Amino acid sequence: MTVLRHYKMTAAEGRSDALRAALIDLAAKVEPLTGCEKVELFADTKDGATYVFVEHWRSVEDHKAAGQALGKDAFALVAATLAVPPEGRYLEAVPLG
Repeated sequence: MTVLRHYKMTAAEGRSDALRAALIDLAAKVEPLTGCEKVELFADTKDGATYVFVEHWRSVEDHKAAGQALGKDAFALVAATLAVPPEGRYLEAVPLG
């Protein structure tokens, strides 16, 4: 079953465009990693500085291994644009019926 890794990120003042670009760049690095099924990026319609970055993984273990493979440098551009640390969580689908 697919596991989602969900991150909510808010750009520092005047850094929204830079955060968007950094997240698009990060998605290109994450998508080819083993176990990654896809990456989605959403912009908050009411708050132009807030984005939600969603990674779809085969398992939590695949996500953790990919993070180790990427290393902290892959996240440097994102971190440099944030107002506060990202909020992250794992989610799994709940069958409806």
